[in-house]
Amino acid sequence: MLKQLLTAVLLAICLISVQAQPLTPPAGTFRLGISKGADSHWLAPQEKVKGIVFLWKALPDTRGFILEVTVASLQQADTLFWSFGDCRPDMDINVFSVEGQAFTCYYGESMKLRTLQAVTPTDDIRLSNGHQDKTPLQLYESGKRTDRPVLAGRCPLTANGKLYFCFYEQNAQADYNYFMLPELFNKIKNELKTK
Repeated sequence: MLKQLLTAVLLAICLISVQAQPLTPPAGTFRLGISKGADSHWLAPQEKVKGIVFLWKALPDTRGFILEVTVASLQQADTLFWSFGDCRPDMDINVFSVEGQAFTCYYGESMKLRTLQAVTPTDDIRLSNGHQDKTPLQLYESGKRTDRPVLAGRCPLTANGKLYFCFYEQNAQADYNYFMLPELFNKIKNELKTK
């Protein structure tokens, strides 16, 4: 009986400790780049691209964001590149699991792993060499043999089209598939208008 009581008390202390720890925001570095033909470059923060509008919104039910990319014309770019990586590189674990258009990043110390979920507009996702990232095209074609793995992807752009990205910590209210992202983005946008 005493052993069961001690086990229950220790379990309660562990649960209180876990609940009290603040959640980390989504980790890692997300970058966007564009190309027109064989020329590609990474976008600088707040860089304007003719014919393309980038709108970011914070997610209401979890830590994370959703990005809507609206393509009016292909004047300056015909392909959108993206990369994600550098998830706490000083920790023991930094692993990606890709499933179609989505991936999970496992990061942190062994036995204290955290996860980050992401949904992208394409299943053209590959493990790449983070040391070879001078341009988006170079990173995308760099190969996966490296001590600094990052994910890279590319999305052909279509005039009058929209693309969505979503990065988040999964919970009971936040678990997304790509087909849900347009409605989610519009819901967040409309709720912000009414406030």
